[in-house]
Amino acid sequence: MNRDVRDDFQGDRLFLKKMNELGLEVIDFGFFRENVIWIKTKQGKYVLKGFNRSETCNKQLKLSKLYHGQKPRIMGTYTVFPNQKKTVQFGKYIWAIMPFYKGEGLHFGKKDDVKAGIDAISRFHSFSKHIPDSLYEQLNSYSLFKKWSDRLDAFKFHARSANWNHQMRPLISEIIMWGEWSLNHFDHEAVEKLENKAYKKKEITHGDVAPHNFVKHKEKDTYLIDFDLFAAVPQAFDWLQYANRILPFWHWSYEKMEEVGNEDFLKWFTKRWFVISLVFPTDLYREWNRALKTGDKEMIDAVTRFTLRDFSHRKKFVEKIMKRMS
Repeated sequence: MNRDVRDDFQGDRLFLKKMNELGLEVIDFGFFRENVIWIKTKQGKYVLKGFNRSETCNKQLKLSKLYHGQKPRIMGTYTVFPNQKKTVQFGKYIWAIMPFYKGEGLHFGKKDDVKAGIDAISRFHSFSKHIPDSLYEQLNSYSLFKKWSDRLDAFKFHARSANWNHQMRPLISEIIMWGEWSLNHFDHEAVEKLENKAYKKKEITHGDVAPHNFVKHKEKDTYLIDFDLFAAVPQAFDWLQYANRILPFWHWSYEKMEEVGNEDFLKWFTKRWFVISLVFPTDLYREWNRALKTGDKEMIDAVTRFTLRDFSHRKKFVEKIMKRMS
């Protein structure tokens, strides 16, 4: 959510007072989300992140400390308030602060951006061995099969009562079939082996390798931001998500992946379980579940446009995999 809250800002004396106590003279501020605020101050521009629980906040600050000062930068990290406090309680959240990192997110329709993202993920993965055992044990883990099963079930639930337009209605059964086929052919043995191996090697994933979670600043290296979805699961899951996010921009062409990918990324396309998993439309289920749950018309219209624009290319890609794997 981006919105100008200048009028509210002028009257929010409690917020101004709290920031002033921390050593920040605020000039302006606005919201990315309810718990993510940008602030422009005389001391510089920052982002405030709000947490419901102190345990979650402290875990992210500990993770951030590990990445601080790495050259080239791997993650955008938290800092401290001018009065040296790491966090502050205000309203219903516990707030931490980080610099407003200059740069842009990636555009997955640009080859150079895709390559930059791949290199950033590789650097991020290579650093996982430095995570202390005590902190690694605090990270969440999950079963990919269960996560996807739940997502498919949620989509089926919402789809039954949704008011589909005439263009979308004929596609729903096929979109559901793709998920069911992928789960029916899911290679449990291979994935469980991978999950066990990942735990022994202390692998971590970023968990949300979306364009907006990368920062590309001029000619400098691209790096990741956002610690929210770090997880103790196979790094292959990040590559699977990255492929799923990139492919719609390249008409679901594996040949395009070969042009931009590095060894860390492309090696997974030789794994049967990975290729089968590419059939699972996790992005469609995620976005449709969010849109249908909220009932937001603008969101529904946006997901509709994406689904229709992408469908024919994706269908050919999926059918090719189904034929090869059957």
